[in-house]
Amino acid sequence: MKRFMSIALSSVLLAGSLAACSNNEKTSSGNKDGKMSITWFDGSWENPVPEPGNEAVKKLDEKFNIDFKPQYIPFDLYNDKLTVKMASGDIPDVIGTEGADTNYVKWAKQGAFLPLNDFVDKYENFKAIPQSVWDAVSIDGKIYGIPLFFPASGGKKPVIRQDWLDKLGLKMPTNYDELEKVAIAFATKDPDGNGKNDTVGLGLAKGIVYDPAYGAYWGNSWYHKNKDGQLIPGQISEGSKEKITALNDIYKAGGIDKDWAVKEYNEVFKDFNAGKVGIWYEQPGTEKGAQPNNLDLATLRKNAPEAKIAAIPAFQQPDGESGYVFGSGYYRIWMLSAKLKNDTKKVEKILEMMDYMAKYVPAAEQKADNEYFDWTMGGEGKGYNIVDGQTEKTDDYSKYAPLALFNEKLGGFAVGEKVMEDYEKQSKSPEAKEFNKIMYGMLSKSNFYISPVGRIHSDVYNNKMAELTEYASNELTKMIVGQRPISDWDKYVNEFLDKGGKEVIDDVNSLIEESKIEGEWKKAE
Repeated sequence: MKRFMSIALSSVLLAGSLAACSNNEKTSSGNKDGKMSITWFDGSWENPVPEPGNEAVKKLDEKFNIDFKPQYIPFDLYNDKLTVKMASGDIPDVIGTEGADTNYVKWAKQGAFLPLNDFVDKYENFKAIPQSVWDAVSIDGKIYGIPLFFPASGGKKPVIRQDWLDKLGLKMPTNYDELEKVAIAFATKDPDGNGKNDTVGLGLAKGIVYDPAYGAYWGNSWYHKNKDGQLIPGQISEGSKEKITALNDIYKAGGIDKDWAVKEYNEVFKDFNAGKVGIWYEQPGTEKGAQPNNLDLATLRKNAPEAKIAAIPAFQQPDGESGYVFGSGYYRIWMLSAKLKNDTKKVEKILEMMDYMAKYVPAAEQKADNEYFDWTMGGEGKGYNIVDGQTEKTDDYSKYAPLALFNEKLGGFAVGEKVMEDYEKQSKSPEAKEFNKIMYGMLSKSNFYISPVGRIHSDVYNNKMAELTEYASNELTKMIVGQRPISDWDKYVNEFLDKGGKEVIDDVNSLIEESKIEGEWKKAE
């Protein structure tokens, strides 16, 4: 409640502060030393967070001939601090946020941020940003933020015990009928050979986590249309009905843990690592596949020495397509204060810095003799070391590395999804290298659906969809465990619509039509 009150208060105070700014648009780029002063307010995952005036800041000042004045807040505290900062009217030159959430949209509409449409085409790294990502950070056609790259094809994907398939003479499932047979066999035909009925076919945790949607057709993204031609949430689609029906069949046959509906997902990770779950989920990433609190091949093979895993490709859909759903393609946004409207030189300097720091260095080139890499990382022996051919941050990384002032460099828009190929090279353990090779091998051949809903901003959606999603999760859970018959599907859909779903659908489709945006497939290269 305290958070919501502070957000409401910020709207009132921000409106007043913006009015005051509009009466005093004249700005100054310099400080008493003649250098351009740039204030910066952002969250940080670095530990410790970068301190103002540290060695990294000095390097940045020298390179760009500026007086850089940053303030970084740990991300677990940042949202509340950002709300207070915006409400104060003392808006820095640059403000960061994790995504284009309700506050981002609200503050942009109130005039807090500078539209950047006239600037972004001047910078090389910005030119590679896909239109779908620009749409996500735009309001009414105006670009209000610079997005930072994040792999859109990553996220949790299904993995399967290949050795169990081989032992039971089964093939990789390619549809839900085959998934049923495999999951039930994994739970009933003793794939671990210990003579006990102690294995689970398909891992599942409360809240239907992780969603066993083997493609866009069965997921919660807006892929299907109703009889009126409107896109609808996946939770009420025919694809979802097929999926829930299959899960109900698997549950009744003992292929899913009987206590899944009250089980935390981290407990399923433990069960998978113990060699007791046949199908579960993990995402690609540096050292993924070798993390004790997540999927950990080393722990798995201590319990099941012959264990082999494979990634499950998306199923073929009834409409002939196949593929998983693309993520947003970005994580974090930088916005420039509207007070810079008449200070073009400062705007260009800020964007020059962002563009420079956005360049991605492939894993094979991350060496001390790469001048750009060495500088952004703070210098070998200070910000990082090269150990067994791999880059290791030092404990003083945030003190020395200019990159720590900007982002985690999870890739770059110019490189795109191919950045995930580097995860294998950047991982140290052989298990992580193996896991990432398997995952990238599947994902690089997959198509991906780009949902139009992530490219528009609906207040109705933002206000109602979370509650609707919770309702859908509860009702679909009941159907999986048999507490509500699947024959109630149409009734469930009508309940969803009556609870606000129809308003969401109408508003989302109106905005999509107005923006002339459609769902689209990104085909494997």
